[in-house]
Amino acid sequence: MSSDEEAKESATVPAHMVGSSFGVSHEKIEAARVELKSFTAKPGYIIPNRGDLTDTSVHKWRYACPKYVIANLAYFKGKTREHAADSLEKVVEDLVKTWEMEASHKLFKDWTTVNQAKYTLSANMGKRYYGEEAADAGNYNVLLDGIRKDLYDSSKETFDSSHHLFRDAFPEGFPWEVLDVFSPPPVVCFSWRHWAYFNGTYRGQQGEGEVVEMYGFARVTVDESTKICDIEVFYKPEEFLEVLEGNRPVESLKNGTGGFPDFGNLKIAEKLCPACKVKDAKY
Repeated sequence: MSSDEEAKESATVPAHMVGSSFGVSHEKIEAARVELKSFTAKPGYIIPNRGDLTDTSVHKWRYACPKYVIANLAYFKGKTREHAADSLEKVVEDLVKTWEMEASHKLFKDWTTVNQAKYTLSANMGKRYYGEEAADAGNYNVLLDGIRKDLYDSSKETFDSSHHLFRDAFPEGFPWEVLDVFSPPPVVCFSWRHWAYFNGTYRGQQGEGEVVEMYGFARVTVDESTKICDIEVFYKPEEFLEVLEGNRPVESLKNGTGGFPDFGNLKIAEKLCPACKVKDAKY
């Protein structure tokens, strides 16, 4: 796509759409593409597989086809694990990244990663959102539902406003990685890490380029076709948001100390996922 075509496409798409390169200059995308290529030449750097996003027979977009050049580069620069291409960790990571891509850029009826008749999403044993209700609210609003209203009030945010809020805070992307997988399908339990360079603005608070991160645990149930039926997320977002607001030191988030406590601990994993045959954790 030429720079003129990209500019025309970006003009029709909200720049806040997370996980895409909408609103980013052609020159910056091309520079990122070159840097990304240098990473893929190294062992352990495999581009996340979200499928062929240019295949119009599979994908129908809310606005336009997202590009993940900037997001993939941020992921490569900050990831802490090197999962083998044939590992369960890589399969799970790609499935979740594809689900997130669909949740951000497609209407629910066009999602291919979920069992549409059974799909639910919840956080910390809170309200369970079903199907199109979850899709319309958006992942941010669902996963931040139930926390202190002074930190984030999901009832006052929309799908678009929630994406705008975090895109403004993290203009270089908000990468996510799987750490360890504790059980195979159909009930997949795993730990994860989410991080970004805070070089934007969050509710008037200007970041200084510091790395902010959160850790957590998830339990995902899939059907016989590996379609997602249910996602349960367990984490503590309050400390993360307090850092963004300038009310907590960023050091408190390092290595999960301000996130989900002992998420890699066997007893924690077994308690959250009693169906899992948890063993040989890497902690």
